[in-house]
Order: sequence, then structure tokens, then C-alpha cells
Amino acid sequence: MTRVSQPDTSWCESRDKWAKIWFEKLSRFHGRKPQATWEFTADEVIAYLRDHVRRKTPAWKRLKIIQSLICYRRYVQSAPFDDLTFIRIKLEVLARNEKIKQATVKQSSDDAIEEIEDVVGHIDPREPDVIQNLRRAIRLRHDQLATERAYVSNVRAFMRSRGLKCQADFAAIGAADVESHLTDLAVDGNVAVSTQNRAFYALLYLFQHVLKREMGEVNAIRSNKGKQIPTVLSVAEIEQIYAHLRGVHLLIAKLLYGCGMRISEVMRVGERLGLRV
Repeated sequence: MTRVSQPDTSWCESRDKWAKIWFEKLSRFHGRKPQATWEFTADEVIAYLRDHVRRKTPAWKRLKIIQSLICYRRYVQSAPFDDLTFIRIKLEVLARNEKIKQATVKQSSDDAIEEIEDVVGHIDPREPDVIQNLRRAIRLRHDQLATERAYVSNVRAFMRSRGLKCQADFAAIGAADVESHLTDLAVDGNVAVSTQNRAFYALLYLFQHVLKREMGEVNAIRSNKGKQIPTVLSVAEIEQIYAHLRGVHLLIAKLLYGCGMRISEVMRVGERLGLRV
């Protein structure tokens, strides 16, 4: 026994609802009362749809309108709708082309993002957007990794001191904030001149290449922390060390002291000479 499926009641209700809604809108557009006795023409529908084109209504939505008006003709007015069919067919083509175009644009956008990622490398999306953009700017300009690490560290410190969370928060930040931050580094942080300078140039870089605006004149209190002079052994102390060494270990000590070599460099020399260190 063949089972006859029942029509989807919810779909029918939705269809009739939208058919009446768009018929009422069409009626108001032409200054008429939304009465089912009005036999609207294809030209009146086209005029209404052209108004939607001027309002930049997408093709898929205009297709919904004509489908609803066809349903109104068919199920409410019980009238022929052949004169509206060619409009529906035309809008089906436009909607399909519109969908293809949108997919192409999205793919192009995705490809562009992938190309940028290929150039600058992976950027952690969990970082604040301003830090992500700073990394991209540095990498696109082919600056050194050490520069990136230093600048990111300096900008993070500035953000903490100012309570900034994202790039939008920088809208109200200017030279006065930078000046105050640099002064704090010198007065409270007692940092070296080079550390204060690096913080300044990191923020200047941020303004120029990420925020795309001038930072303004900065007159911060300059750091006066003296240059650190390393503590070294005297000649007599070095000779005492030599006196307790023999063979390869004595050679290593003399290379380190006399040539200023690093431990790793001395180890590589020993390996090349076949010495057991």
C-alpha cells in the first residue's frame, strides 16, 4: 500500500505569511490598499524590484520577493502567474551569480591572508590585536627577530602601565603618555640609557607602522644611570689560576683569557683538533 505524505503545515504557513507580507509591501509601494482583489501586473512588480536594486537589496532577497508574489497569485488570488515566471528565472540566475561572486571574493580574501601568513609566519591569534599587528609590521619590513622580541616586550610593558588591552585603546594615547612612561622608567625603574632609548624607539615604531599616525614631541626625563663596568681579575690572580691547571685545561684557560673566546668556541676548536676536553 502506497503511503501518501502529508504536506508540511509549518512550511505552508510560512509561505502564506511571507506571500501576504510582500503583497502588502508591493501595495503600499504603489499607493494601494492591500486587497486581494487587486490584480497587480508584471510591470508593477518590476518597478518595485527596481526600487530594491536602488536600495542595494541582494539578488537572493529579490528572488524571495518574486517567489512570495507568485505564491500570492497562485494560492490567495487563485490567478495565473505566467507573466511573473520570467522575472523569477532572471533573478534565479542573478542570485546564483551573486553567490559565486561572494564565494570568489571570500576565497580571494582567505588566499590573501594565507599569503601574508606565508610571508610573516604564524601570529598567535590569542595575543592582543595591536601586538599581532606589530609583529606583522616588523616581519614585513624584514627586521631582526631580536628587534621583534624587544619591541613586543616594550609595547607590552607600556600597555600594562597604561591599562591598555587592544589597539582601539590607543586612540586616546599620545606623546604625553609616552613621555610619562619613559620618565617612569628613568625615575622609578632606574633603567640604563639604552633601555629607555629602546622603549622610545619601540613606541615610535608602533605609532609609525601600526597606528599610522605621528606620536608627537616627547621630552621625557633622561636616564642618568651610569654604564656598568665589569669586574675583572688582576694579572696576579690570573697567574694563580694558571698555576693550578695542566694540559688541555690550561690551554682552554689561556684561550678564554687571552683571545676573549666563548666556551662554545673553545669547545669547537678542541673538537677540530681531536682534543678530549
